[in-house]
Amino acid sequence: MTILTVNNMNVEFATPDGRVKAVNNLSYSISAGETLGIVGESGSGKSQSVFALMGLTAHNGKVSGEANLHGENLLAMSKRQLNHIRAEKISMIFQDPMTSLNPFMKIGKQLCEVLIIHKGLSRVEAQAESIRMLDAVRIPSPETRLNQYPHELSGGMRQRVMIAMALLCRPELLIADEPTTALDVTVQAQILSLLRDLQHEFNTAILLITHDMGVVAEMCDRVLVMYGGNRMEQADTESLFAHPAHPYTQGLLNAIPSVSEDMDRLPTIPGSPPSALINHKGCPFKERCQHYKPECSASMPAFLPISQQQAIACHVAGQQTVTPLFNQPTTQSA
Repeated sequence: MTILTVNNMNVEFATPDGRVKAVNNLSYSISAGETLGIVGESGSGKSQSVFALMGLTAHNGKVSGEANLHGENLLAMSKRQLNHIRAEKISMIFQDPMTSLNPFMKIGKQLCEVLIIHKGLSRVEAQAESIRMLDAVRIPSPETRLNQYPHELSGGMRQRVMIAMALLCRPELLIADEPTTALDVTVQAQILSLLRDLQHEFNTAILLITHDMGVVAEMCDRVLVMYGGNRMEQADTESLFAHPAHPYTQGLLNAIPSVSEDMDRLPTIPGSPPSALINHKGCPFKERCQHYKPECSASMPAFLPISQQQAIACHVAGQQTVTPLFNQPTTQSA
C-alpha cells in the first residue's frame, strides 16, 4: 500500500544574493514497510525535500507541488493541520540528537509531552508508555533514563531516545535524516539493526536520507539519487549497485573504498556541485560528466525508465522506455 506520493515538488529560497533553487520537480513514492533511500552529495536537496514534507522550511522558503499522504496534500496544509500529522502519521529523526533534544529538559518530560499532546494520555500513562518504548529501543534501565538530561547520555543513547520519541505515536512514515552521521561504526551498526527490527514490528515505512552508500546497501529496498536538486536515478537497491546507469551514480559508487584492492588514492568526481543561485540550463551534472555532449547543455533530460527496475535522467546513457515496476510518475525534471 502506497503511503506517500510526492509529485513535482519544488523548494526555493529568497536570499539577498538572489533566488536559491534547492529542489526541482522531485517525484517519488513510498509504501508501507518499505525503506527508500535518498542519496547524493551535500547540497543536493535531500534534507530540504524532507523538511518541506514536515512543514519545517525556513521562513524565506517557498514550496510548491504535491506530497499526498493518503490523498491529503501535505504541502497545502496549514501549520495547525500539520501539527496533527507530525508524530501521529509522520515522524522525523534529525541528524544531531544533541541539538534536537532540549538540553534543559529531562528525557522523560520530552517523551511524555509527545504522548500527552498527540494521544491525550495522562502523565502516568505517558510515563509508562515512554518506559516501554525506551525498552523497545534497547536502552538499559529505562526508568532511570527518564530522570536524566541529554548530556548525561552517550551519542548512541541519545540517538536511541530520538528513535523512541519518533515512534511513540506509531507513525506510518519515519524520516531518518543522516541518523548515524555522528556515531562510531559499532554504534552505527546497532542503530541500523534497531531501525530494521522496529520497522518489521510496526510495518513502518522509512525514508532514509544519507550520503553513505554502505548504509544504503544494508538498509534500503529502493534508492533515489539526487544531484543539484534534481533526481538523477531511481532503482531497486540491487539493480543500482549491480548496474548503475547514470554517470553521477557511477561516480558515487566508484568512490567507495574497496577492502580487496590496494589504493593509494580513492577515485573522485572532478569539479564541484553547481551553485543553487544560478539558474542552470540543461543537466546540472554536465560540467563534471566525462560523457558530456552538446545536448546536455540544451535541456534537462526527461526522467525515463531504462528497465523495469530502473529510471534515469540522462541524455547520454541509452534509454529504452518500458513500463516501470515502481509506482513512480515519469514527468520531466527541470
